[in-house]
Amino acid sequence: MAWWNHSIDYRNQKRSGRFKRIEIDTEKLKSMYHSGTTTKELAKHFNCSSPTIKRHLRFLIPLALRKYKQNYSKSNPVNEMIVELYVKNKLSTKSVADKVGLSDETVRRRLKRFGIERRTRGFKDLSSFHPASLNRNPDKQYPVNDIESFNRMLTNSYCMMLPQYKIADILNIDRATVSRRINFMRNSHYFKTFYSTNL
Repeated sequence: MAWWNHSIDYRNQKRSGRFKRIEIDTEKLKSMYHSGTTTKELAKHFNCSSPTIKRHLRFLIPLALRKYKQNYSKSNPVNEMIVELYVKNKLSTKSVADKVGLSDETVRRRLKRFGIERRTRGFKDLSSFHPASLNRNPDKQYPVNDIESFNRMLTNSYCMMLPQYKIADILNIDRATVSRRINFMRNSHYFKTFYSTNL
């Protein structure tokens, strides 16, 4: 059995420690944290390190009220905007990050947390842009310049059982473009939604 106990101070009294102990006003720390002050700014204000601030916050702020919980909540308006821009508007993560004011990596991390699968690099929503936007020949003329009218002509021609080379002649595009767009619209159930909204 050891001969000492906790009542005996066996530390060297000549050494005060590597750093002087800092007393932090906990109420001020809580108010500054809830007002949106970052951990780095808090550490600079209280003249201490960021791990010290995080250690105090761990005991002062309940888990449900910590900011990172709100950052990854689906009810957060910023996260709702991220999902809408990425899923509905088919924007890239870089474009979404520029619109919401976050980094590209943060947008990808939040999409992963919400269970949204990332699109491949070569993904294109073929029903959302006109072939003229990818055509390198500026003098090429199309029967319609509106994307909705273009998709409507393509859909009607396909449903009339016209061959693909005929559809290509009508829309003044190549046959490979017709094949790609028809395959895309089949996979995305475009024809079903098109006729359900146009009846």
